[in-house]
Amino acid sequence: MLSRRSTLTHSLAGAMELPLLIPAFSSKGFHFGSTGRGRAKRDFSEIAYELADFGKHPSSSVMISAYDLHFRHFDAPKLGSNKPERDLRNSRLIFVDSGGYELVSDFDSSEPNTFKYKPKDGYGAEEYETVLRKLVGLSKPLPLVIANFDQSARGQALSFQIRFARALFKKFPGCMSNFIIKPWTPDSKLVDPLKMTDLDFANLRGFDIIGITEKELGRDIFERIKRIAKLRQRLDDAKISAPIHIWGGLDPILTPLYFFAGAEIFDGVSWLRYAYKDGVAMNRECYAVVSQIGVTASRPLNHAYASLDNLTALNNLTIALQQWVDFDGKKFDMFSLQVRDPLKRAYEVMTSQLDELKGGV
Repeated sequence: MLSRRSTLTHSLAGAMELPLLIPAFSSKGFHFGSTGRGRAKRDFSEIAYELADFGKHPSSSVMISAYDLHFRHFDAPKLGSNKPERDLRNSRLIFVDSGGYELVSDFDSSEPNTFKYKPKDGYGAEEYETVLRKLVGLSKPLPLVIANFDQSARGQALSFQIRFARALFKKFPGCMSNFIIKPWTPDSKLVDPLKMTDLDFANLRGFDIIGITEKELGRDIFERIKRIAKLRQRLDDAKISAPIHIWGGLDPILTPLYFFAGAEIFDGVSWLRYAYKDGVAMNRECYAVVSQIGVTASRPLNHAYASLDNLTALNNLTIALQQWVDFDGKKFDMFSLQVRDPLKRAYEVMTSQLDELKGGV
């Protein structure tokens, strides 16, 4: 088995048990409002109110985009001052996305693209560092996990990506480092661990987390699974215990499969776009019909209940993944009834076709 139960230790947060399923907040793909007039006029995201509700309760982790912090997209009317930093304080571990997701117009493969999206001008590596300096300069330190500025790394040699990332992480020694591997040739859209050398893997030593975006693993599900398994195996061979973080991989069906293949950290905004019910994701607009609130519920109430229940579903899935490891991948009854047999069949295929997983069942 490549799956495992391990811990991630932050100097402020202490030991965090893995896997981590991280609720992410991003303005991308959601509606904007505006506040102020004239030169003081600016946009704010409707997701600001979701973040405010989320921040009222303790959580193990959260992810927020530096792009949104830079443009103050989560500073919305009626939320008071010191937002959104105040909304983050109830999370034991805070992951900061460099903004690469918001800087491209396309969406992840599992996301609904309801309208065209265009990134704003005026944000880059320099602005990202400014956001990080503000966060680490708060009077009460935050337990931060920061990523490299991956948007400018794509198409660059892997050795350059690593040097560029280390230079950034060195400036923020109190933060955990999350290095995102990007395709390293101009004509490539994928990250293939088979094309990485032993020296490439040796150079990854010292990063706390090794990240890769879901869409840059491959187009097909099984292709992604194979590459996660190969990445985990080669990291293990190089004596690198850093967990693999799948960026944008928080689907309730795909997350267990990626975990079976060796990934341990997952994030995404799908929990804000869909409703999780019985182990699958469904259209959020339909959730009132199949939930306890009923068909007469208003749209805002429906969305509020869906978000709350989605967080419960993520917590339950985390526990199920931990239990699955405890039973050495031989039992699946800890998963929702509707998905346990499909997950079992998928894992049987994985263990029969992937050398890295053979003997797993």
